Amino acid sequence: MFRNPSALLWLLPAVAAALGLHAWAAARRRALTETLGDPATIARLVPPETAGRRRLKAALLSSGLALLVLALAGPQWGVELVETKAPLRHVVIALDLSLSMMTEDVKPNRLEKAKRELSMLLDDLRGNRVGVVAFAGEAAVFCPITTDVDAAKQILEALEVKALPRPGTAIAKAVDLASGALERYPGGRAIVLITDGEDTSGSPTALNDAARRAGRSGIQIFPIGIGTPEGEPIPLRDADGATAGYKKDAKGNTVVSRLGESALSEAAALTGGTYYRATLGESEASEIAEKIAALEKAEGMVGKAQRYKNKFMIPLALAFLLLLVEMLIPETAARSARRREESLEVVHAKETFHHAIH
Repeated sequence: MFRNPSALLWLLPAVAAALGLHAWAAARRRALTETLGDPATIARLVPPETAGRRRLKAALLSSGLALLVLALAGPQWGVELVETKAPLRHVVIALDLSLSMMTEDVKPNRLEKAKRELSMLLDDLRGNRVGVVAFAGEAAVFCPITTDVDAAKQILEALEVKALPRPGTAIAKAVDLASGALERYPGGRAIVLITDGEDTSGSPTALNDAARRAGRSGIQIFPIGIGTPEGEPIPLRDADGATAGYKKDAKGNTVVSRLGESALSEAAALTGGTYYRATLGESEASEIAEKIAALEKAEGMVGKAQRYKNKFMIPLALAFLLLLVEMLIPETAARSARRREESLEVVHAKETFHHAIH
């Protein structure tokens, strides 16, 4: 297997050029010999090892060029497991699964609206690491931080109200859990918090305290408020999904769930993030993705892959060795070369004398 197989097209032309150059040099030598005197006489004066050395040098040169072309083609064999890295940002999506998310002041209800928003957002976050946290009266990690956006989308789609056993809405717990998951990663980090903002944890400062802790760690919070300030009653469904009534408080009054924006907006401001209210056009998902894209990237491993090992150094080293040997091999031994020069001088003198007599 070759990384650049098209380079092999130069293999035959390179070898042919080397052999052609050798043949041209031999022809030139014969022509020069003929000008010096009788070719048969000259041939007897040439050391016998010269022809063999020339053929060896031609073979070494041709082989070296062939190996150079082979190295350019990039031979590969054997498999190695390597880590693939890319510049990444890290985002945790925190989704409210409290009963109030079944309110239908946005259609079909707050939870389904939130899922649509988050699906669009995740598509825009491809190429980053994402995780999923869900919360009601408690918070839990449903998808660890991963580069597999499709897996995160499937997990989000499967989440339902009652996925967590403890009722209520503890937004601060979700922020703390998401922050803890993000703290081990470098670079830009963000929490996308999607909720109706009704915090039933009992502490009016719990969310702000959690936001401050996240802000000190360099984590930005982008809340998306789901619902309307006017609100609606929270429907209760029977086994067939039909409305069986509405949630009531301890005094028997129907509970009206309203969007609580002020706490969400303040939490975003404490971390340098931005609060958004969910709209019909769902443009807030794209705006949040753009703000996250402006965060600092950090180099991170995105997976492991198998790749062939590059072996171009082997033919390259052999080519260098053969070409070096070719350069170091003389066509004749030093003494033989000197004797040949002396013999040529004698032959030339005799021929000159012969022509002078005649």
